[in-house]
Amino acid sequence: MFARNATLRWQDRAATFLGFDSRKNSATAAAGPESVANRNPDLRARRFLLIAVLLSQLSNITGIQSTAVVVIGLAITLIAFFVREAPRSFWWRALLLVLTLVAGVFIVLSYGKLFGRDAGISLLFLFGPLKLIEARSTRDYMWVWGLGLILYVASFFENLGIGGAVTLPIIIVVYIAALRLFDSRADELNAPSTLSHVKHAAAHMLMGIPLAAILFVLFPRAAAPLWGMQDASTAQTGLSEEMSPGEIANLIRSRETAFRVEFENGKHPPKSALYWRGPVLRTFDGTKWSVGDAPIPGAFIPFTPEEFQRDAITYTVTVERLTTRWLPVLDLPIAFPTGPTVEQTTFLTDAQQIRLRRAPSGATAYRAQSLPRASYAGDPNRRYSTELHTSRETFNPQAREFAAQLKAQFPEPRERVRALLTHFNREQFFYTLNPPQYTAGGNASVSIDRFLFDGKRGFCEHYAGATVFLLRASGIPARVVTGYQGGEWHPSGYLIVRQSDAHAWVEALIDGQWTRIDPTAAVAPNRVELGLSDALAESERFELNARRWFQTAQLMALWEEANFSYTKWIIGFDRDRQRELMRDLGLGEMNPFTALGWMLIAISLSGGVIAFAWWLSKRRSEKKLDPSVQHWHALRKRLVKAGLSISPHETVSEALARASERWPQHASVFNEFSTAYNRARFTANPTQPDLLARLKASLRELPRANSLKRAAINS
Repeated sequence: MFARNATLRWQDRAATFLGFDSRKNSATAAAGPESVANRNPDLRARRFLLIAVLLSQLSNITGIQSTAVVVIGLAITLIAFFVREAPRSFWWRALLLVLTLVAGVFIVLSYGKLFGRDAGISLLFLFGPLKLIEARSTRDYMWVWGLGLILYVASFFENLGIGGAVTLPIIIVVYIAALRLFDSRADELNAPSTLSHVKHAAAHMLMGIPLAAILFVLFPRAAAPLWGMQDASTAQTGLSEEMSPGEIANLIRSRETAFRVEFENGKHPPKSALYWRGPVLRTFDGTKWSVGDAPIPGAFIPFTPEEFQRDAITYTVTVERLTTRWLPVLDLPIAFPTGPTVEQTTFLTDAQQIRLRRAPSGATAYRAQSLPRASYAGDPNRRYSTELHTSRETFNPQAREFAAQLKAQFPEPRERVRALLTHFNREQFFYTLNPPQYTAGGNASVSIDRFLFDGKRGFCEHYAGATVFLLRASGIPARVVTGYQGGEWHPSGYLIVRQSDAHAWVEALIDGQWTRIDPTAAVAPNRVELGLSDALAESERFELNARRWFQTAQLMALWEEANFSYTKWIIGFDRDRQRELMRDLGLGEMNPFTALGWMLIAISLSGGVIAFAWWLSKRRSEKKLDPSVQHWHALRKRLVKAGLSISPHETVSEALARASERWPQHASVFNEFSTAYNRARFTANPTQPDLLARLKASLRELPRANSLKRAAINS
């Protein structure tokens, strides 16, 4: 007997895991109607929820640093596709628990922590499909639904472009349809199809758009845009505050937009003067240049009213994702940039760099003014350093010797600089994206010597770093300036500055003036005049432009225009943008209380319109039903309002039999309605008008829902 019982238990476990648990159906039937939280949704809900989780995973792939997390997460999702019902065996559930704990430990080992943006997204990436495998009730499905939705929302912290906006409606429809399917069973009578749920979900989304638009436009804006939270430890694309040989050359291959510029009144400098100042690097350790010590506060360059009227350039910079503590500005700034995200945190350094006390970490727009000058006065009371290295003074002996020769031959600093640029121009130096590794073998002490006297092939960072080293060795204070040079004019009239426009040049103190020196212009003049592509060799030009050949210029222009508008008016819709829009609508002088009143009125009106549209939709769908079904829906609604719980799977006869037990004084009416309904619906040749008349008469004889409710309480 014991062996037989044990065998039956293991058979039951196997049948349960494979989805053939016969006891479940009998137990459910005996227990009566299931609660919404504990009922087990059908396979359609599981499959649709799996699609929702997969879409959330795909939207975060580019933001997850660990490739292993992506592979494991997608593999778990694939396994979840083949699971038709949650495993009920103790051993399988224990295995899922162990896998969950292992996933948590793996995240800690990968990121060094369990909490934070990146670690949290990776946890959701793994836990969503794991939870779906063991989900068995609507409550469990709601957990998976919430995890997947949070995972998708987290993708906005990484993917802020228009691509995310295009896919957003699809995600919303999928999640709403999944939510509807939780409470629907395929085996129910007249159960809506999956396509019907998708259509209703799309209708829900469309009706919510007007309300969302009103809230977006009228709700008071914070000082910074909503999206853009970043981990401080996350590596970002773009210029950093350090420069090693090859870094900018690698960045050049990126066609990602760094920022866009709108010049006011159509006034802008020529392309050769479009130097966008970024980090100023002063310290050299033999391999890389860095910002060095804490920045020293500075003062804006002086100018006369006539110079301002004649030469000042006013422009607005829009950055899709600003993650640095410096702002790209046109050389040379003459005032602090204005804008809600930067106006309280900017300060100026002695190197004329606009820095931030904290990074906005999101879409940022600011208005700035500059004078396009190539020099400005240094501090006469300060002694500028000509230090070559932070620890050793014996690095690059050939470069030091060459600098000493230049100093002896050209005592005047200006002549010395001119001679150095002439040397770059006349010797066989080459401008290339693929320079040799001058620090190969771990010997960084002669990297500049190798570049100047052996390889003679380099990119802008090679020429800028070597020039600063030679100038300092000859007694001229100098520093490396990184930023962007040039840009691409869009047909709509604004300038697109891409990561491929990254550049490095030199500032040297000559006759008390910090003077811009661009050694790249001496080696490859076309880099400054025409752009990067014209300065490269034919083979490297092909490498750089290969991706553009697959896209038409017109299509790219339209995409850039759409992306800029989306960044400007959606992602970067800050307080200033809101005020600008209000002025365009003639509401520029509204105070916050007036704006709040208009917002409440608009919400009420839009809510009324949405409710009316929903009522019309329900009325229209109701009219398409069989007249007898319409009468049953009216009676069912009245009974439910009176307190009688009617499950979707109950027949009309079963529901009205229970109604007769609760209201025996109206039992004859319920029986009459049940008989007429069954004959109208299921008789081969019913007398339709007579039956419909009997159904209407039954409805008229019954009191209203409140009267039925009071009668049930009194009885």
